[in-house]
Amino acid sequence: MSKASAMSGRAVTVSGISLTTALLLAFTGTTAGAAQHAPRTERVERVSAAADGTQGDGASSAALTTPNGRYISFRSSATNLVPEGITHPGSYSYIRDLRTGEVTKIEQALSTPRLSADGRWATYTDWGSRTMNVFLSDLSTGTRIRVGAPGGRDTSAQPDISADGRYIAYRWLGHPQYPTRIDLYDRLTGTRETVSAGPQDSTRDMDRPSISGDGRRVAYQDNGTGDVWVADRATGAQTEADDGTPSTVVQLSANGRFLAMDSADGSYVRDLRTGRVQHFPGIRVLAVSPDGRRLLTRDADANLTLRGLYGGREISVGHGSATAGSVSAHGRSVVYSTVDADVVPGDTNGMYDVFQWRSN
Repeated sequence: MSKASAMSGRAVTVSGISLTTALLLAFTGTTAGAAQHAPRTERVERVSAAADGTQGDGASSAALTTPNGRYISFRSSATNLVPEGITHPGSYSYIRDLRTGEVTKIEQALSTPRLSADGRWATYTDWGSRTMNVFLSDLSTGTRIRVGAPGGRDTSAQPDISADGRYIAYRWLGHPQYPTRIDLYDRLTGTRETVSAGPQDSTRDMDRPSISGDGRRVAYQDNGTGDVWVADRATGAQTEADDGTPSTVVQLSANGRFLAMDSADGSYVRDLRTGRVQHFPGIRVLAVSPDGRRLLTRDADANLTLRGLYGGREISVGHGSATAGSVSAHGRSVVYSTVDADVVPGDTNGMYDVFQWRSN
């Protein structure tokens, strides 16, 4: 093809077929259409390593991912993941940028940071002046604010964050004689609101908040009754989402439509728009993709499988453990931890490591 033809944007034809197709036939024996249906490719990368690729000298686990799969947060007892090392023995929180390889330690985080979609905002638990509390850090500036109620005796935990980092849902406890509740913090207005409903009964604690990407819906569970509820902040409605059996929250999809739950009979997912419930007896749903249509499941032998909500191809991801927030958009990647030494070459530390499985 001449330079002029290439720049014109028009295909050159040879005997009624494009030159591109002719070349494909000549060199591969296939057409362009067939080439578009190439086999799925998969790769696995170790996440819990230093920026230069040095493997960690301690165990790593509890990994979470941003929807684009670029930023991974996790916990690790390794001492060599960042140049500054650690200040005292124990586990620390880290965030790895898989595009640049940079690893950042969140010194004060006592839980795996949950990240906004762009990786800028991180929410986690840490010690306040007297009690455990939820904090929010702007990773672009290094500033952080206390999310939980400003009262010195209040305790907060289990934060979850909206996609833009504006809203933080968390569990609040003011005093042991009061039930725990689910509150929400608005970063832009600096205000807090209670999103859970329930009687003033200390045996009816509200627990395990999971927030939609736009911050409109928050799922949570009633530990006293085993009911699971979804609060709609736009309408004020409280909708029961469980299937009538005592259940726990796994994860609300980022689009706010699908809610994964656990019960004694196995995991199940409810479509909050249609009410349809899909059960998965004998296996656990660990996480859902942001659109809710891909599920990460784990069987009794710790095999991790990515599957469609309503059937379709099942893909073996690995062997180990994972948690809510471990699946990226459309199920293109999954982060998990395992002690298996044969996942990537050169794994000789004999420790649990965090890996990202990715498919095209």
